Amino acid sequence: MNRSAVSVFQFLSFSEFEHSSIAATMKKMFDLSSNFLTLRDAWAGTFEHVVGQLTSPRTDCPETLPDVVPLRSTEANEDAGLSEFQGEVVQLAGVLNGDHFLSSFPDEMSKKMSVKQAHGYVKGAVSRFIRASKEAIKLGADQSAIVDMTSSLITRSSIKN
Repeated sequence: MNRSAVSVFQFLSFSEFEHSSIAATMKKMFDLSSNFLTLRDAWAGTFEHVVGQLTSPRTDCPETLPDVVPLRSTEANEDAGLSEFQGEVVQLAGVLNGDHFLSSFPDEMSKKMSVKQAHGYVKGAVSRFIRASKEAIKLGADQSAIVDMTSSLITRSSIKN
């Protein structure tokens, strides 16, 4: 093992740094009063000492980035069937919306949708969840509570396939 590998290993062996450290560092640096989302976020080590070491911006990085090349050269085909990823996004929206309790939820729902229908469904599911969350807070629920949308199945019509 070379010397640099040993020093990196020794540095990381007791480290609490992970992706949650970014959120924990921002919370600490900006003195944010909101609660951590998870215990993992609360546990994560912060690295504001690293951010605060520089007295001026780095000069070895570009100041402007090149234009991004578009992912596609044609318009989206909204009548196409869903890709595997798009189907998974629909399933996530269905769970968020409480529709996973419907017997047809997992497979048939996303297989019958076009891209345009899926967009409308996901947008509606997220909107309903946000509205329900805001309403729950108005009624006294804790801001970190996760709203259970299963009861909304009783008060709205089923999914249109």
